[in-house]
Amino acid sequence: MKKPDLSGFACFTQKLEVAPFPGNTLHDLVVLESDPEQGYFFGGALPEEMKKANDHHLYLVVKQTIPCFQDKIIQKAYALQSEHKTNFHLSPGQIIFENKPHSCIRVRVHEIDHLKTFIDELEEMGVEFYCKRRYKHMKPYTSLVMFKKYVELEKTGEAVYRNMNDAHIHFVEIPSQIDYPVFETMREDIRNNCELNMFHMALIYIYSKEKVHNLAAIYSNACNEERLPLLAEFLHKEIQRLL
Repeated sequence: MKKPDLSGFACFTQKLEVAPFPGNTLHDLVVLESDPEQGYFFGGALPEEMKKANDHHLYLVVKQTIPCFQDKIIQKAYALQSEHKTNFHLSPGQIIFENKPHSCIRVRVHEIDHLKTFIDELEEMGVEFYCKRRYKHMKPYTSLVMFKKYVELEKTGEAVYRNMNDAHIHFVEIPSQIDYPVFETMREDIRNNCELNMFHMALIYIYSKEKVHNLAAIYSNACNEERLPLLAEFLHKEIQRLL
């Protein structure tokens, strides 16, 4: 297997519409759903052939956290992988809930049925989750979501990478650090002016030995290796204009 050109734990930041997940099997907890390509499978209306889609995620909202919360979640995720001999996609993060930032756990939709023991162990450690009884009639809302996960990237061009574990995710390097509001403006300008506009974009940071890498993560089923340079060109122009 080819060695990645860039790898490590990356912090993703993106703005998503979220809502209570109707397929929640963790009956007492608040579980929110979202999707990188908003509207396609929103509201739990997931087509049968897409129930194991890599890009459909859920968020468990944490009411009371513990010291080193993110490290503990990552440790538990590796323990689950070893126990079940499979790759669990658990990511610690942060989400806006009741207009305040809260820690959260991000998980793929088809993995939620395997989390009961995981949740029990976290509660024994002192993690407290929100109970959904008060939030049965919660409406969809927009939240800034952040999460941390391990990525392996292969360089495919000048400042351009692809996710070695997901063919629909590519990355374009940003030459300097930017705040999310600037990134959001850049994303909307690209979406309104580039013919390739069926995508979702997140701002990410990867910490390597040499430096902090700032990148735009691009999720799109329509953006393949041949069409990516068009989107990357627009992105680079926007970066030069705004920085």
